[in-house]
Amino acid sequence: MKITSGRRALDKIFKRRDRYEIPEWQREKVWDTTRKQQLIDSILRGWKLPKFYFLKLDDDTYEVVDGQQRLTAIYEFFANELALADESVQRFGGPNYRDLTERISDSFDDFEIEYDEIEDATEEELKQFFQRLQQGLPLTSSERLNSVHSKLRDFCKSVARHTFFTTSIVVPDTRLAHRHSD
Repeated sequence: MKITSGRRALDKIFKRRDRYEIPEWQREKVWDTTRKQQLIDSILRGWKLPKFYFLKLDDDTYEVVDGQQRLTAIYEFFANELALADESVQRFGGPNYRDLTERISDSFDDFEIEYDEIEDATEEELKQFFQRLQQGLPLTSSERLNSVHSKLRDFCKSVARHTFFTTSIVVPDTRLAHRHSD
């Protein structure tokens, strides 16, 4: 299996969207509207996205090994089928792609995704590679809470370090479990 890295602007991906096939072993479209809106907002802010993985089938066609949900959201936004969340509308000036100012739509068009292009892979290697990509651990509720910066979070952190809690309470100190129980 040979892997090479590349970058491509979103408008080029969208223009050639019929060249990116979704394999039958991929899961169905599962992202809800909020998740799609957050992805588009991240792009409009210029924030980096996780890498995409494409299997090169021939000179013009690719199979999407990882990135189907993200590509679907991008396609829907370009096609004006996905509107931005209210907060994003206020920040970027319009609910749909067609409503954005030229400067903002140009930056969306020019936003480059990073991808790895896979060649010479067996079906077994691809499925194994995909399964390994999907093994990322989702955040626990404690880890999500910890990522929100606030005075309450800081207070909870300081209380959790109090001697009473560190010596008297039996809650594991793994993945922030000692700060919150599910």
